[in-house]
Amino acid sequence: MFLLYEYDIFWAFLIISSLIPILVFFISGFLAPSSKGPEKLSSYESGIEPIGDAWLQFRIRYYMFALVFVVFDVETVFLYPWAMSFDVLGVSVFVEALIFVLILIVGLIVMNSIEFPLFHRTTQNSVISTTLNDLSNWSRLSSLWPLLYGTSCCFIEFASLIGSRFDFDRYGLVPRSSPRQADLILTAGTVTMKMAPSLVRLYEQMPEPKYVIAMGACTITGGMFSTDSYSTVRGVDKLIPVDVYLPGCPPKPEAIIDAITKLRKKISREIYPDRIMSQRENRCFTTNHKFQVGHSIHTGNYDQGFLYQPPSTSEIPPETFFKYKSSVSSHELVN
Repeated sequence: MFLLYEYDIFWAFLIISSLIPILVFFISGFLAPSSKGPEKLSSYESGIEPIGDAWLQFRIRYYMFALVFVVFDVETVFLYPWAMSFDVLGVSVFVEALIFVLILIVGLIVMNSIEFPLFHRTTQNSVISTTLNDLSNWSRLSSLWPLLYGTSCCFIEFASLIGSRFDFDRYGLVPRSSPRQADLILTAGTVTMKMAPSLVRLYEQMPEPKYVIAMGACTITGGMFSTDSYSTVRGVDKLIPVDVYLPGCPPKPEAIIDAITKLRKKISREIYPDRIMSQRENRCFTTNHKFQVGHSIHTGNYDQGFLYQPPSTSEIPPETFFKYKSSVSSHELVN
């Protein structure tokens, strides 16, 4: 019995640490929004059926720097190259490492000597009243995780945001490579008929709530390919609902930041149940695109018409998007 009393803290910690994940799992099942669809739990790589065996064996040295960084600290990572070059450079390497450590110590002393008077300042009427919906919107707009999805040259402009010049981490954006960990997708570039089913599948796999930014003229209307291309989708909003349209060819990184800011403002004002009902009613399309017949300036048979009501968004073959019209040979459908 004495040993049991000695382990009271251990048993309490074990029970609490086991109950918290179980409670969070069941509570999220009741409160968290869910996107139920046939493609939600399907195992696809980048929206495409996997081909071959993807299992590869990595040597442990591949993870050496990452493990040293996690277990010890960032300064320890520099010890390995310092030790490898010590025999070549001699005492100068030791002096350089010592200077580096001294700079860190001086920075720590300076930071501890700075006083922050705002931390101890108290004001009247400091209680903030809000609603649960505003709190939920604030948490979503502060942690948008975009999916890395680029199909053409517009993605180069988006990739530049990750660097230190624009630094989109200040907006809470963390790029993700898996749709199950992302809640924002920027369709950057031309969307073709062959890529359209993969785009819809990735959108279905994203958890709710999810947002879409249509980036570039080719994504919004087809761009330069809208008049003479047999394989281009004339507007990504025919496939998935779009929240913000960002025109340009291509848009600058500053324009992307402006679009993200507008999306954050939109999220701050939205009521989530209304958004869910709107998405259920307009599952595929957010706008009705009207096509008109115009004279073609090109040779060849490029006559296609868009099917306005596809049967489902979960599994859409490329043949569902467009159909050929063999009866007309000198006209084409333009936006």
